[in-house]
Amino acid sequence: MGEKRRFWFSRTFLAIVGSIFLLVFLAYGWGFQIVMSWKFRQETKANPVLALTPQKLPEVEPNLTSGAKLSDAGFSFEVPWDDLDTQKTRFVNQMAVYAFRSGRALMFFGPSPTHEDLMSTVQKSFGGTSISTIFGPEATKSNYNFHKTMLDLTPSKVTPWMNQRDAVQSSVLLMFKAISSVGGNTGIFVAEANNWKGFQFDDPARNPKQITLELYDDQDRHVEVIFCPGRESAAAISQADVNRVIWTLAPADTLLSKAELSRVNRGR
Repeated sequence: MGEKRRFWFSRTFLAIVGSIFLLVFLAYGWGFQIVMSWKFRQETKANPVLALTPQKLPEVEPNLTSGAKLSDAGFSFEVPWDDLDTQKTRFVNQMAVYAFRSGRALMFFGPSPTHEDLMSTVQKSFGGTSISTIFGPEATKSNYNFHKTMLDLTPSKVTPWMNQRDAVQSSVLLMFKAISSVGGNTGIFVAEANNWKGFQFDDPARNPKQITLELYDDQDRHVEVIFCPGRESAAAISQADVNRVIWTLAPADTLLSKAELSRVNRGR
């Protein structure tokens, strides 16, 4: 009986010691990955956008209702509303805030004149180390590519068994995804039309507080458009309204007229 007891004790002891060694080994080899995997899964509960990736939007024709033509920072576009409140509309540097009597508002941010963009912001975090050596040449080929790489990443892709270099890269991208995403809790979508490509944050059909477009042209210039609905249901913003902006957004001297836009849509 005593022999059996000593054998049982030794097996338990060896199991405990083995577990400790395993934990030490994991902490040494995969400790960072384990911590980051747990951290981002917890962070997703407070910031659901981390778990979202860009999805395809249903095709919706732009709202061609008579509206207004707006211009700022070298770009022009149309909105399907004709109640612009010029007294409350403001222009500051590369930003325009258009107010409408319905209660709607639209903010337009033109390209940075000092070329401050997503990649340059991330680059500052790494000092003299080129971010292309960290994230690879494909991801850093353009601001659009970098933005897409960042939005395509989710916490589920940070696993305890991935190598440490990949864990560091993914963790940095997820941190920037968390702090740079403008809304998006009701969805992130691909936005591509009229020679623009980028992303739409939030679904107008789900009544978000705002809808944001982050767009890049063929020169990798970045513009941002934020739509803010009014308080009344009549001042809501639809996907067709958003599409009117993206389908008419162009350098100021090449804005499509409503008739031209209609022809473009018929030929799509």
